[in-house]
Amino acid sequence: MESNENFERLIELGFTPLQIERLHRIRCIYAEREQKEMTTERRRLEFARWLVSTGRLTDEIVEVAAF
Repeated sequence: MESNENFERLIELGFTPLQIERLHRIRCIYAEREQKEMTTERRRLEFARWLVSTGRLTDEIVEVAAF
């Protein structure tokens, strides 16, 4: 659905232009936050892949000597 169609539909539903603008801002904030979280998660996954590819992380269980 196009932005103008969204705006018109919200007006039909009884929202004021100010309320529509606020909804749009909130939606943008959440989209930005989600993008940042995805970027962070992607970095973590890339780091984990690097650990595995360099042999620093394996599925082997290593016993730790007690001191």
